[in-house]
Amino acid sequence: MPDDQKDPIYQGRRLRKRLRAARERTGFTHADVADRLDWSPSKINRIETGKVSLTLTDSRALLALYGIEDEAQVEEITELVRAARRPPWWAGYRGVAAAEFLQYLSFESSAIRIRNFESNLVPGLLQTEEYAREMFNAMGQNSDTEALLALRLERQERVVRTHGAELFFILDEAAVRRILGSAKIMKNQYEKLLALNEMENVTVKVAPFTSGIYPQFRSPYVLFQFPEEEEDLVAYLEKPDGQVLLSERSAFTGAGTPEPSDYLDDFWHVERYVAVDLEEEFLMRGLP
Repeated sequence: MPDDQKDPIYQGRRLRKRLRAARERTGFTHADVADRLDWSPSKINRIETGKVSLTLTDSRALLALYGIEDEAQVEEITELVRAARRPPWWAGYRGVAAAEFLQYLSFESSAIRIRNFESNLVPGLLQTEEYAREMFNAMGQNSDTEALLALRLERQERVVRTHGAELFFILDEAAVRRILGSAKIMKNQYEKLLALNEMENVTVKVAPFTSGIYPQFRSPYVLFQFPEEEEDLVAYLEKPDGQVLLSERSAFTGAGTPEPSDYLDDFWHVERYVAVDLEEEFLMRGLP
């Protein structure tokens, strides 16, 4: 994926990591940087934590202070500054979706590999419009249904595409047996699952009831992997008390939660030893 197509929030995260690493290589503290650039003591901290956007002028001052003179490095970081300041594609949905979910979208838009386990519902990226509408209405989101649908369909168009990210889905059988709306809606949903599973970069499997209890069988989660070597594996967890985002070396929230690599190990285990290939006969026999 070209850099100019990656999400600005994700690009800003990359930029901050690069600048923080450069500062640490020089041995400078935040106070040292502030003193040398005549900034307020808190400014560099706000830049590195993403609380303020970095301007091109400030980025040039930091690069000079850190001794970064290589043309290629300067251009790469300058382009990250520009990319981080562009509006994300989902900017128009800020009043509809929660801030945590918008951050989720930034990772989803930039990942090259996405693994998604769902325990109760068909994953959003795989839903038909009718299935999604029934789900939003059942969850009491009637007033925002059309806006949420528009967001969901645009996500699908951007992520589930030929030559896009590699997508791996494991659905507990409960997710495909739960009837939303009508048998016709479910039949159309099953047909979409089967069609998407034919795509070269999409794999859909089901963990059947007969497999019993397996790792993380009750909790939906999504794992994002990125093309840059310095980027951590990121996990998005759905918990009863809200969403949690974790990176491999630093938790966004949820101290004490297993590492994203633990969830990756669990996903591989379920994929190899529990889940079965998606088949039309298996899906359709659940229709009333």
